[in-house]
Amino acid sequence: MKDLIKKRLNEDFGKTDAKDVVKKYIDTKEFKSKIETIVKDIIKKDKDLEDRVVDINKSVLTQLYKALWVKNKILMDNIK
Repeated sequence: MKDLIKKRLNEDFGKTDAKDVVKKYIDTKEFKSKIETIVKDIIKKDKDLEDRVVDINKSVLTQLYKALWVKNKILMDNIK
C-alpha cells in the first residue's frame, strides 16, 4: 500500500509542479519580508558595505544633479 502511494505521488508531482510551488512562495509577502529583514541585518552589521552604499548614492545624486543642470542651461538658452 505504501509503495503504491509513493509511486502515485512521484508520478503526479513533477518538475513543473515544483517550479510552480516555488514561484508562488517567492511571490508571497512572507518570503519578501524575510528577505528584507535578512538584507537589513547584513547591511547594519557590515559597516564597509554601508559606506559603499552611501558612496554610490552620493555619486548617483551628484551625476543626476549635474545632468539636470546641463539640461536646464540648454532649455533656458533655447527659451531666450
